[in-house]
Amino acid sequence: SRECQSSLRPDRRRKPSATMTHLKYVSHTVVCQEVPDEISLVINIGGCPHHCAGCHSSYLAEDVGDPLLDNLDDLLTKYGHMVTCVCYMGGDHNLDELYTALYHTKALGFKTCLYSGRSDIDELDMVLPLLDYIKIGPYIEERGGLSSKITNQVMYRHKNGVLFNITDRFWKEMA
Repeated sequence: SRECQSSLRPDRRRKPSATMTHLKYVSHTVVCQEVPDEISLVINIGGCPHHCAGCHSSYLAEDVGDPLLDNLDDLLTKYGHMVTCVCYMGGDHNLDELYTALYHTKALGFKTCLYSGRSDIDELDMVLPLLDYIKIGPYIEERGGLSSKITNQVMYRHKNGVLFNITDRFWKEMA
């Protein structure tokens, strides 16, 4: 919507690249397992550039879906009373639009999370100040996801400019 798009601080705007695609959301759901201690509206974003072998959401590699920024206000209005956090599954292929979405989400009082297949968190420094949680790392089938103790993926809690590794919160003890 116009409200969401206009909430971008002018100092963060960059001229879009000719090859940059707009963020499109494919689906959404309300869950409790993606972000510890939060009830999250998970927004699945298409166009994932990582193409991880064995990915459980490989359909997100396709450039499909509805424009995220045009629909974000409707999603937040519809589910906002049910959730404490908005978790973006992807979107790191267009950091300008992701910044806009995160800025708008934070301005409405929600915590924010990003699941990224990138390995280098420094590549996300533009959006990091707007994140309360961030998962980084591609899915490597033989290492598993966050619930695996040998995963390469890392989940951080970002608080007061400090990253805290909370990956072990996803590990269940075997009886």
